Amino acid sequence: MLPQRPSSPVASSSSLPPDHFLALQPSFSQPTAAFPSGVPSTSSHQAHGLAPNTASLASADFEVDVRTGFLPGSSNVERLSGKYEVWEEALDAARGGGRLGEGLIVGGTREKERLWRKGVQLIPVLDTDELRMSLPLLRRAHIVLTFLAHFYAHTTPTPSPAPAARDPIPVPACISVPLLTVSPLLGLPPILTYADTVLYNFLPANPTIAPSNTLNPPSSIITTFTNTRSEEQFFLISALTEIAGAEALRIMRQSLDELFIGDEKAMRRLTVYLKRLAMQIDKISDITMTLMKEVDPEEFYHLIRPWFRGGDADGPQSAGWDYMGLAGENGTSEAESASTEGRRGKMFSGPSAGQSSLIHAIDIFLTVDHSPTPEERAEALAAAETEPEHSGDSISMNSAPVSADAPTPAPHAHGHGHGHGGAKAAPKSEASFLQRMLQYMPLPHRTFLLHLSTHPTPLRPLVVHYAASHPALAAAYDGALESLRRFREKHMRVVSLFIVQQARRKPSERVRKLIGLEESAEEEEEKVVDIGEIRGTGGTALFKFLKRCRDNTTRAMVRPSGAGYELE
Repeated sequence: MLPQRPSSPVASSSSLPPDHFLALQPSFSQPTAAFPSGVPSTSSHQAHGLAPNTASLASADFEVDVRTGFLPGSSNVERLSGKYEVWEEALDAARGGGRLGEGLIVGGTREKERLWRKGVQLIPVLDTDELRMSLPLLRRAHIVLTFLAHFYAHTTPTPSPAPAARDPIPVPACISVPLLTVSPLLGLPPILTYADTVLYNFLPANPTIAPSNTLNPPSSIITTFTNTRSEEQFFLISALTEIAGAEALRIMRQSLDELFIGDEKAMRRLTVYLKRLAMQIDKISDITMTLMKEVDPEEFYHLIRPWFRGGDADGPQSAGWDYMGLAGENGTSEAESASTEGRRGKMFSGPSAGQSSLIHAIDIFLTVDHSPTPEERAEALAAAETEPEHSGDSISMNSAPVSADAPTPAPHAHGHGHGHGGAKAAPKSEASFLQRMLQYMPLPHRTFLLHLSTHPTPLRPLVVHYAASHPALAAAYDGALESLRRFREKHMRVVSLFIVQQARRKPSERVRKLIGLEESAEEEEEKVVDIGEIRGTGGTALFKFLKRCRDNTTRAMVRPSGAGYELE
């Protein structure tokens, strides 16, 4: 039996402040029908002032597994059965039975797409009662329904006028109603996310036993849009980076233990752990770079990526998606753009690697600050005066060096973050990519990141404070950040090959046939592309964001070095 926490208030108050995370009794919100054991909480007011169970950074309360990290610790469901089989059959039909070149194509100009949409419209609206007792079934239902939503939206013919002049793209009630029921149970928006394409969409080499990095790694992908090897490898390589990240999370947990102790031995152990973390980040980078040989860049850009686009894919002037059956003025999710509240067209972002919790967790642990600059904050606040927005969960960084004489900062009223005390909460429109992508992560993973951001001893201030007396610690910290910067620069190279270079070229005849384009009668000149105008599937100005993340990583170093790779 685990030892019980001393109940004496004198004993606890003499060693720890009452609001310290180790002094709080584990708890959840009040039970509900959907969550009999209590709803996972992401803020102190929702938890009635109590804390979630945080026995370790790899805690089941956060759906973070010690063997698989943010991937589920057991095999995912491959297919729904019973009355939900009709959803799977509609998905099979959209994918052409899994045969290459037999599925639907973006644009919906053929009779095949029209007949499929007509068939979907005949599907009855099903209740989700039989799914609620199983988390893996809920995950599979979200995958199937969001794939159907994307297939339907992207095979709906759209007129030629500018996006602002178009009606929103309809998502029929047989898809949207159950999707809007399932999504809040998972803490996900009603749109395809990274969790759907990667976390809940893989099978290990042996599906009958639990996945693990060395003995039973991710081996195949359950559902794709295009039935291409490129798409399967794109998702599978992401799953392999996630399972490799489990070791990084373990090192981070050990490091946080040393941060809490803070003595001389702890500083030496922390130095060793940071060196190990740097090595693990490099391993994650190496796995990511296998995309360069396993995924065809032309297929990715012209054939696969268009399916990922969400309702905000055309920028602020996007028409959005109309979730039919949505009652009255009700919202769809916290991830919904506030500019579409009360409007039929809802603007959600499509799946993006930025929705993975792994690199965000490393950022938070290493205290890499991606919060808006003062200029961006002022611009967003000015915009919010004419278009007010509600604020969602947010994470803030405190990178100021620690001082023995500094007063203890007051806790945030919202319970997130540990810095910039007294600063006005940023409106949603100015939130950094991390802040916005929080709403696209499963609720337990979002909770994990928010909890990690509230650690009472952030890493960077301590390293800066001891940099002179412990130069090896500062060097190890900078080494971990250098590995993270290398990861981001490798990511920029992948983006350059898979997006920038492909955007400048016309597709080959092979790919043109797969996407339903007529054969080209004459050679086209290479297109001139402004990379500053290219948006990621997460809705962000892609290259500005990537450069800024790289530069923020460099700025976090105690002794910054190197200019780095530039996109071409």
